[in-house]
Amino acid sequence: MLNKDSKFPGKDRSDKGKWIGPWLPQWRDQGDTGPFTMLRQLYGEIQQASESLKAKQAQLKQAGKYTPAGISDKLRQVARAETIPGIRTAAAEQVRKYRREIDSRRAAMKPFDSDPKDIVSEMRRQEVRAWLRTMKPDERTKAVRGASDPLIKEAALSVPVELTGLLQSTRDDLARELIEARYGDEIEALNELDEAVKTVERAVDGARDDVREALGMVEHDFNAEFRDVEDEIDRLAEIRASKPQPKIDFDSVMSSVKALNVDEQEQLVNAIQLEQKRADDRAFRDEIARLSGKAA
Repeated sequence: MLNKDSKFPGKDRSDKGKWIGPWLPQWRDQGDTGPFTMLRQLYGEIQQASESLKAKQAQLKQAGKYTPAGISDKLRQVARAETIPGIRTAAAEQVRKYRREIDSRRAAMKPFDSDPKDIVSEMRRQEVRAWLRTMKPDERTKAVRGASDPLIKEAALSVPVELTGLLQSTRDDLARELIEARYGDEIEALNELDEAVKTVERAVDGARDDVREALGMVEHDFNAEFRDVEDEIDRLAEIRASKPQPKIDFDSVMSSVKALNVDEQEQLVNAIQLEQKRADDRAFRDEIARLSGKAA
């Protein structure tokens, strides 16, 4: 990662000044692994991908063997086979995974739990709604907003808004208040993760712009030349995400792993990570070579 030893590592703007944002100190996991650790690694790799292309450009110029057109052709080959896939893969897989997880967890948050078999609680909510309907609109809104008993707010949220005499905006505010009261810590954690994901997403856009600038291409031409590569990466990522995972006998696997000494366990982990990276690289490079008609 660029400036990795800084308190705020990373390249916070693209070469043309587009805002990306630094990696903030609070974005870290308690251990050595976790979503922030993975996202920080992606953040660095994405930015390094565009920097590597610019370094390649400098090398070609310094060699003095190529015309400007020849340098441009070489850089486009590298961008197509390596740089664009390196940048896009992060967005297509890991970033998308965390984005879906955030959205899923937020969607699962409910203002309160309702048990259809709890007749007593439902009768109490009906009484509250009957009481609210005796009030004038302003009084009703004030009573619900200022209620210290969550049952009053639950009563207003457990039926369609038309049956409560409240405005939709009031109902939305009530739902948000109850959700924040129930899931405050989780919401705060998700918000931090969301900001980290957004920063990586901006890093993808910034790195993409840096590559385009290095190639000396306008946005329309750049999109036309590399969109097929990006679309194919997205398609393969969707296939992998939807592919059923084979069942594994974890007890048997763990027994075998525990039988290894510490050094052997570390070698196994490194080998698994390396093989996964090789498999991903092979899949992407095969498709890219097919699309471009060039060997990766």
